Amino acid sequence: MNKSSQEHSIIHLYKTNYTECVYLLEAWNPNIHVLLIDLEFLKQLNYEICQWDKNKRIQIGVNKTYKKLEYSLDKNHFDVIYYTDDSEKDFLKFDIDGGRMIPRRFEASLSGNIVIPKDPQLFYEFWKRSKLLNCANVEMNRTEFQKPVLNAPTAATLISRLRDELLDNGMFMFLTDGTLLGWYRECTIIPHTTDLDVSVFKENYNPNYKKKVLNNESKYFKLWRSLGKEEDSLELTFIPKIERTPNIDLFIMYDGIEDGNLTHHYVSGVAGDGTKYRFSIPIYDPWCAAELHNHIFWVSCSPEEKLIV
Repeated sequence: MNKSSQEHSIIHLYKTNYTECVYLLEAWNPNIHVLLIDLEFLKQLNYEICQWDKNKRIQIGVNKTYKKLEYSLDKNHFDVIYYTDDSEKDFLKFDIDGGRMIPRRFEASLSGNIVIPKDPQLFYEFWKRSKLLNCANVEMNRTEFQKPVLNAPTAATLISRLRDELLDNGMFMFLTDGTLLGWYRECTIIPHTTDLDVSVFKENYNPNYKKKVLNNESKYFKLWRSLGKEEDSLELTFIPKIERTPNIDLFIMYDGIEDGNLTHHYVSGVAGDGTKYRFSIPIYDPWCAAELHNHIFWVSCSPEEKLIV
C-alpha cells in the first residue's frame, strides 16, 4: 500500500468512529432517566453538525435513588456520576470532585430517557461555579439576650429570589461582606445583622434589571436607593415588595488596575453623611458553590483571605 492509500485509510477509519449525536443518543438510550452533564457533548450539540466519537464515553448524572434499584447502563457508553435531588433544596448535588452543586433551575428537553439542558452555555456556567465549599460552623456562644433581628431561613429565601431574578437577566450574583461572613463562619445569617450583602462583577452587570425594577416588573423587589455611577461606584439597595425589610445591598465589583494589570477588586460605599468610600479587596474568586438554608449561592473559593473570621 502506498503512502496516499495509507493516509486515506487512516482518515476513513477516523471518520467511521464518529456518528451523528442524535442517532447516538437514540442508539444508547438507557432504561432509566439520566441527566446529560458532559460539557464537551453539550458543546457539540450547539454546532450545526454534531458528531461524537463512538469509542468515547458520555458523562451522565444518575439520581442516587437508582442505586437501590436494579438497572443497567452500558459502562462502555457512559461515565456515571450520581447526584442527590432533594425536593426541599433548590440545587442538585453531584458526587464528583469532592462534591459539586448546580441550581436545579434550568430548562431541559427529553431525548428518550436522556434529559438534555436546553441552554448548554448556561449549564456550563453553572458547572464551572459548582465546586462545593463547606462552611466552618463555628459556635459563637452568644447570650440568650442577643435575639436575632432576621429570620435566617426567610432571609436566605429572599436572597435566592434576587439570585434568580438576576440570573434571568444574565447576572451571576455572589455573597459578600457580612452575608459571606455569616455563611462561612456560622453556616447561617448573622443573627444581629439588619441587611444582606451580594455582588456582581461590573462586566457581568446588566443595567436593564434596574430599569425593570423601577417599572415594577420585578415579582419580589423594589429599588430603595441607587448610589454612585455605573462606571466605577454603583451600589443598589433592594427591599421586598411586601415586608419592606430586610434591605439587600447589591454592590457592583470593579477591577482594580495598576500599571495595566489586575491587582485587586473594589466596591464603593456611601456613609450616612454622604461621604464616599472605596473598599479594596484581594482579587476575588467567587465561583465556588455553597449551601445556605437549603439554597445554593456562589461564594469566594478562598473566604478566609477575604474575611477576618
